[in-house]
Amino acid sequence: MYPLFSRTSTKMAEALTRWQEGLNRIQSAPFHLFTVDNNSDVGVPSAVGAELYAPSYWGFINSIFLPTVVFYTMLWFAVYACVQYNCWLSWQEGIKRKRLLNLTTSLIHSTISGLYLFAFFCYNTKLMFAAPLHYYSYLDSQIIILSIGYFFYDGIDLVLNDKLSISTGVLLFHHVASIYVLSTAVLSKKFLLYAYWAMLMEVSSIFLHTRSILHISKLSTTSMIGFSKVISYLNLFSFIIFRGFVQFFLFGWAWVNYDHIHFVYKCIAFGGGFCFAVINVSLLLRILHSDGFLLSSVVSQDRLDALLEDNEYSNSSESVAKSEKKELLDV
Repeated sequence: MYPLFSRTSTKMAEALTRWQEGLNRIQSAPFHLFTVDNNSDVGVPSAVGAELYAPSYWGFINSIFLPTVVFYTMLWFAVYACVQYNCWLSWQEGIKRKRLLNLTTSLIHSTISGLYLFAFFCYNTKLMFAAPLHYYSYLDSQIIILSIGYFFYDGIDLVLNDKLSISTGVLLFHHVASIYVLSTAVLSKKFLLYAYWAMLMEVSSIFLHTRSILHISKLSTTSMIGFSKVISYLNLFSFIIFRGFVQFFLFGWAWVNYDHIHFVYKCIAFGGGFCFAVINVSLLLRILHSDGFLLSSVVSQDRLDALLEDNEYSNSSESVAKSEKKELLDV
């Protein structure tokens, strides 16, 4: 028993030494925007070569991954409950308060994940560019699993509490795709920093959610007019950097490493990337239109109905529903 324990400890120490040496080598190497990722020494030894085979998802149910996802999902339900009992208490129950509560919860997720990932990027810039494929650390994977739990929470909330609409369908597609892509990175113990790159878009979401909260709560036209204008410009700037440039890098990196990953990963990189690019372009056009940078800043009746179907107001009295809908039209 003791010799076995000693051999295991020795192997772990050797792997940790190689991992640290690999990190030091990357930090001292010249910077390249796009490069083939051959840095397998900063990954998990048991996962060497896994990128050349189709991913296996059995780990979703026969490892600690599923209990961890369930834990984080329940944690986000608890966060929503705290928000519900402590925020927007002066607002009567209805579609506007529900949206404010959901946006506040989303803002909490974006702030936690976005700031963590941005700090990681600033501290490990060369690593982010050099090893999107091979780098893996169990602790560093937790922020990704936390986000998977958030997408599960929000998806469940959409299915249970929202009526079927175009916007609901698009959001559900986004969440399912995000869960699939992020789970693939964690279960394969590959592409962790690729997932980090994708989740850097949450930095943009911080300003996007803040902007939406200010508009829906009418703070953008009352006590926080100046702050709202600043957020509007920061939202546009962060959108270009953390969505536009990030997608450009993800496409470019996948193209450079095209011959070094399995077909499934190619489909995820290019097919999934294309879908998210379409969503981001559509979102950018909506922001430019709504904030007056493109055409008119007036929200049309058709645009509102695409976002909030009339039947979502069926649980409220007719007078309250009409009042809330009129206020949303003024946003």
